[in-house]
Amino acid sequence: MNLSKSLYTKCIQCPKALWLKKYKPSVLTPPDESALAVFDTGNIVGDFACQLFPDGKEVPY
Repeated sequence: MNLSKSLYTKCIQCPKALWLKKYKPSVLTPPDESALAVFDTGNIVGDFACQLFPDGKEVPY
């Protein structure tokens, strides 16, 4: 099982939430507009980080 940073923190907060996310995602509530906006912001920050550190290594998940 591959764990991203967000999945790892989800497991620290609630192991059952991680299990549901990985094995029964259909029972989870989809993210709302504000959560999607936070995700978009995270992606923008990640893109800026790649521009600031072009010789860095991106670790895919």
